[in-house]
Amino acid sequence: MKLKRWQFILSFALLAGLLISAVGSALANNTAPAAAPALVRSENSVLAPHPYYYLFVPGTALRPRESGAPWAADGGAGCIYSTTSSGVVFNVDIQLPEGAGIDYLRIFYNDTSASDSNAWVTSYDGEGGYDDLVNVSSTGSSGYGTSLSDFTRVLVHNRNVPLVLNWRPNQAGSTMQLCGLRIAYRMPDYYTYLPSILR
Repeated sequence: MKLKRWQFILSFALLAGLLISAVGSALANNTAPAAAPALVRSENSVLAPHPYYYLFVPGTALRPRESGAPWAADGGAGCIYSTTSSGVVFNVDIQLPEGAGIDYLRIFYNDTSASDSNAWVTSYDGEGGYDDLVNVSSTGSSGYGTSLSDFTRVLVHNRNVPLVLNWRPNQAGSTMQLCGLRIAYRMPDYYTYLPSILR
């Protein structure tokens, strides 16, 4: 009877050792998934309905994507504009928690021109590919204003896909200024249940 019990314990220990070895080997290899997960989800049920969190970036945090493109800031209001080119693109890296869901992008502007500027979120795959995921435009020509994008659920996957905020003025000069971009996002479920000291 004792022999059978020892055989069972030895077999169980051997099986557990093989399983731990296989899992450890997979973790050590740190292999990336064959394809990055899909970022854009149209349904609102991907994340539980937690409150919104916000990332508000002032216009003065963005810089031209093309080196040497001239730009200026408008005093202390946090707004920027292109001094010579209507087609220059300004951008800035954004860092959000893994698994968060971006739902909206809001633009804050000072627009007295006949043109409308564009802002959007872009993802890059590290292999020359990119996707423009969320976009919004300024509207009107009455000065300071704000516009909100349509709902688009974009999931944050920091390991595979970096995200960038972009702005194109479509008008040179101080009549078209970007004053800020604000992302509204929801946190993943696991974050909600963490003690506040760990957040």
